[in-house]
Amino acid sequence: MVDQGLMKMADLTQACGVSDQAVRLYEREGLLKPASRTDKGYRLFAPSTIATIHFIKHAQRCGFTLAEIRSLLTANAASPKACDATKALLDEKLQHVAAQLQDLASMQEVLASLRAACEGAPGPACPAFIRLCASGAPSVSKRDRGDP
Repeated sequence: MVDQGLMKMADLTQACGVSDQAVRLYEREGLLKPASRTDKGYRLFAPSTIATIHFIKHAQRCGFTLAEIRSLLTANAASPKACDATKALLDEKLQHVAAQLQDLASMQEVLASLRAACEGAPGPACPAFIRLCASGAPSVSKRDRGDP
């Protein structure tokens, strides 16, 4: 029997819509700490863990890494340095998103150009495919190709 409002792993994962592997990962990464364990070794979590997991998932959707999320969770919100660090991290994320948008715009142009090559009478070979294979094909950025 679980008391003091503590939840077992299954209840936590159901409440948050995450897997038990995700919860274990968050624990290993220092994002979550189990409140205690039962006599049989089952993890028990405080109800506040639900809010923490929702924060983690939202931050991940915003592009933050688990290490960055850990620093956000451990920052002293009352400290001016924490606010400055958060602002710097947000500025970095905004710059990254802007670069991704530029890459996506370039990719869109290339794809539109290739698609435009497909207009006209059908032939024995797809013009878009030929342009992709040709050395003079429109170039794409390293990020578009999946290169680091």
